[in-house]
Amino acid sequence: MARLSTISFFDTVDANSNKTLVSKRITQKFTIKRIQASFALNTNRTLKLRFFISDTLEAPTTKQPEGLNVLKQLGQVDYIVGDDEPKDFEIEIREFTKGARIKIYAENIDAFEHTIDCQVTIQLITAQDLLGRIKEVLHG
Repeated sequence: MARLSTISFFDTVDANSNKTLVSKRITQKFTIKRIQASFALNTNRTLKLRFFISDTLEAPTTKQPEGLNVLKQLGQVDYIVGDDEPKDFEIEIREFTKGARIKIYAENIDAFEHTIDCQVTIQLITAQDLLGRIKEVLHG
């Protein structure tokens, strides 16, 4: 049976600047199941959060990281914003690359610093899970 794991991200991004937070290397294949972000009072939608799956360790501050922008796959915009509210998305983005990392790119266009507070829940995929999927496809 596949196992769920939640990766937490917490930091501060300075006023009028960007920051990339990078998870540890995920050693198994995985699927993203849920994204949660909490925005503090008076953030006023000036903090944009983008979520990436990437094979690199790089954490650029002057540009978005390379990799798959998770929200771009699903919606009209490729970021989350908010003000004094939690955002919670149940999604299913499949990633079958061992050694990938989850990255959060925060873009703060405000004159004040803001807190980054996010959780990404993944489902680790085992060889047994993959075999079960193959059997489902073959046997319809």
